[in-house]
Amino acid sequence: MMGSRASIALLVLLIWSADAASATLEVGPGKAFGRIEDAVDAADSGDVIHVFPLPEGRAYERVAVLVDKPRLTIRAAGVSRRERVKLSGSGFEHSGRGRVPRGIVQFNPGADGGVLAGFEIRGASNATDNGAGVRINQANRVTIRNCDIHHNDIGIMSNGDGSPTSAVAQLIEHTAIRDNGDDRLPRHNHNLYLGGTSATLRFCEVRGARTGHNLKSRTHFLRVEYSYIHSSVNRELDLVDAVDTEPSGSDAVLLGNLIVKTRTEPGNRGVIHFGQDVGRARNGTLYLAHNTIVTPFVSPVVDLSSAGASAVLIGNIIDDGGRLRRNQVLGDGRRGGASAKRIRGTHNWLAPGFGSRLGQTMLRPQENAIADRSWPLFAAPKDHDYRLREPWPKIAAAGDAKLLEDLPPTPGTPEAFAPLSRQYLHPLSADRRPVSDRPDLGAHTVSLP
Repeated sequence: MMGSRASIALLVLLIWSADAASATLEVGPGKAFGRIEDAVDAADSGDVIHVFPLPEGRAYERVAVLVDKPRLTIRAAGVSRRERVKLSGSGFEHSGRGRVPRGIVQFNPGADGGVLAGFEIRGASNATDNGAGVRINQANRVTIRNCDIHHNDIGIMSNGDGSPTSAVAQLIEHTAIRDNGDDRLPRHNHNLYLGGTSATLRFCEVRGARTGHNLKSRTHFLRVEYSYIHSSVNRELDLVDAVDTEPSGSDAVLLGNLIVKTRTEPGNRGVIHFGQDVGRARNGTLYLAHNTIVTPFVSPVVDLSSAGASAVLIGNIIDDGGRLRRNQVLGDGRRGGASAKRIRGTHNWLAPGFGSRLGQTMLRPQENAIADRSWPLFAAPKDHDYRLREPWPKIAAAGDAKLLEDLPPTPGTPEAFAPLSRQYLHPLSADRRPVSDRPDLGAHTVSLP
């Protein structure tokens, strides 16, 4: 017993010593460092870099930060909770050659445990049209928090090395990723372009990809929860193939999100693609649980395109925006050896236009609700409020919480919240959602304040 106590005491002392050894470096007017790059070069593992705003809200210019030290935190300081320190990459070639990053802030191998928090990041570009606001290059457990990332070639880009221990447990939360893309390379740059082993997106808004998709992912496992994804010029989510998606369990979990197509989108009008676009396998399942999905288009809500791809839909509201559109397609699977018969689900509420083609999938009308007419369901869509206006029949308290027990966990990441214990609150936040054995369908509870 004494040996165990001595071991615990030694461990506590080691942790305390490591924390005590970490330093805080300051960047800004009158501080020790004038640029973030210099502070990063001077920092040791575990240090914290506080970046103060420039006068009159000016941006730090031509920023190109390369992080290759573990547990380095780069955090905005001297601003209120709703404000962010501005970083601009305009005028710099984020080429990715040598020690030049391919992003305004890039986490390289060795930068495990890095944190970036509190910044507005814009203006990353290069000659190959893939300069990123933030890039995670094979680093593990990197967190991006409370940022606004916009008007870059790509908002956030990540990649692994093809092994299951690379780019593990990426976390992006309370962050807006918007208006990224480059007209010089249409359809090939996106708000998010993720790869590696696993990534989680929560409490975020992803909107208005200018040329590509809102979220394109080649990660082995992706979890998107309690977020608002809308108004992309192409698909809202394009979850496709890489060497990382060939093993079984290459799943995606979409839980408690608002996913909205707008009527002005000129590109691909499908909502979610799960499969392949470079000829590799996607051996996994797309889980859609208690999302609110709105589309006015006939294009598929779920499009499978790999023989190893399947989809499970639980407790979703899938609506037409209150304007009846006939012959809407819930699920398709005509490419890459896929089949719409691998799309199944229960306890979903569907707008009436989905009824005529539901037989293409394995969703049974007796286990789901198909509306008899098109309803204006939501409180204030123009103000981004997609809570239900009232408890419509077969929506309120129609779910089954036991079905959520089958959602797979994220590799390398303990789940932060019990499933469906949160609901998105605009902008970039969340409310607690009452836990129930029979939760209301969709991304929110029915009750309004």
